[in-house]
Amino acid sequence: MKIDVRTKMLIAAIFSLLALIYHQVPILASLLLLNILVLVLFRVPLKVGGGLKTLLMMYGTLTFLQSLFVKSGEPLLIVGNMYLLTTDGLYYGISVILRFAILLMSGLLLMRCPVNDLLVALAKMKLPYEIVFMVLLGIRFMPMMAGEIQTTLNHVQLRGVNLRKVYKKKVIRVYLSILLPLVYSIWQKAEKLTILLELRGFRRYETREYYREIAMGKADYLIMGLTICLTVSFVYISKMYW
Repeated sequence: MKIDVRTKMLIAAIFSLLALIYHQVPILASLLLLNILVLVLFRVPLKVGGGLKTLLMMYGTLTFLQSLFVKSGEPLLIVGNMYLLTTDGLYYGISVILRFAILLMSGLLLMRCPVNDLLVALAKMKLPYEIVFMVLLGIRFMPMMAGEIQTTLNHVQLRGVNLRKVYKKKVIRVYLSILLPLVYSIWQKAEKLTILLELRGFRRYETREYYREIAMGKADYLIMGLTICLTVSFVYISKMYW
């Protein structure tokens, strides 16, 4: 059964909105479990890559460090007369990690969607085509920008510069030598893209037609209605017990 992109967008938006509204750990943990269940039902792989693991570890470390500044609650880690970690600080750190995990899982629901279907869905939602085109540029050009940064770093290292052992006085000079070629390269690509868009008559007509069309079926309306009902029930139960 093929599910429309707009149905997945609604589910991801509801999970993200609830994650930003609530801060209680039991509610966020329940949302995370429900989010994982939805990913399993939609057959979205939950494999975490090496870069994603590094991001989660870094975010967890930053959250732990941020929780050290919360001084309310019972002390858990004391050094001398200083309370380095308290129960409220740990509770706050766990809630932030759960919130970030929910947002991440909601994004995974849309990562498996074809880019063209996602853009057509945004257009069907009456969003201006300029915004849809900006989303397309962001998706298409992010890997290209990452490649440009890696190429610039390789050029600097081939000239004998060890970025890990740069003296403090030369940090600004070295990073300017990396930043300026990168900005110039991006500016050149943006200029060429502008010329190509003008030659192809971008924004010549108010409406735009798409080669690929998407349509919602009965299953999509059923899933949307069930999602809204479950969301209202979840909010009501959360209000009653927490």
